[in-house]
Amino acid sequence: MYIKTIYGSCSFEFIEKFETAEKAAKGSEGQFVEIKVNDYKIDFTKVRREDDESQTGTPKTEGQGAKKV
Repeated sequence: MYIKTIYGSCSFEFIEKFETAEKAAKGSEGQFVEIKVNDYKIDFTKVRREDDESQTGTPKTEGQGAKKV
């Protein structure tokens, strides 16, 4: 079995609903609505065997570059 791990970054919107402006300002008692992920960028990907715990390489030493999606 193999495990694939993707490393990167993104921007997101975390949307909640509140009954009052005061509760929204404090961030208390909110109701989750949704999360929107935007502008994600994959920096590098690692694939390893599930039973292999010896990870010594880094993206720079492995020669992998950044990929904008």
